[in-house]
Amino acid sequence: MSLLDKSLIAISFIPVVFSVLRMKIVQSVGYLVFFFGSIPEFYYEKTVNQQIPQNLKTLFRIHILLHSFFGQFLGFYDSVPFFDKGLHFVGSALGSIFFYFIVATNSKFWKAELDKKRAVFISFLLTNFAGIIWEIAEFIADEFFSLNAQRGLQDTMLDLIFNILGAYAGSRFLVNYHPPIEAEA
Repeated sequence: MSLLDKSLIAISFIPVVFSVLRMKIVQSVGYLVFFFGSIPEFYYEKTVNQQIPQNLKTLFRIHILLHSFFGQFLGFYDSVPFFDKGLHFVGSALGSIFFYFIVATNSKFWKAELDKKRAVFISFLLTNFAGIIWEIAEFIADEFFSLNAQRGLQDTMLDLIFNILGAYAGSRFLVNYHPPIEAEA
């Protein structure tokens, strides 16, 4: 793990500490989820015997840091216009690329027998499914903990639209610029 990755993980722990000191238990749990969300690829790679590209792991850590540290902790969601929508777009583009590597690479559990276009299409669908699950999780968090993560129907619909656009952009990038994974071996 690079020094940059270690630094990103360390910075993502800052909101955890401050929310615990402020006795904001629900926020602490949320920040812990993001903190632990920035480190599990090691376990994934060992479990399924796949290697995620290092630059993709770093980009995901940056994305998590933008969400938890800048968006939530520093309040960019409220003070920077379209910050949330930008994260939905970029996160979905990264999600498409991530899922592409998952479905197009052999693992201990499956053989990647999809052609490139099918692998890209499946990654597009998985990314959008993840975006829907994310919005459902926000809804549940709002209902049980009054977090105000969703700020109405328009906010939720725009989140889903930017998820689709980002997943499409990531998919187009893969189709246009990334060689099939088999060709890299």
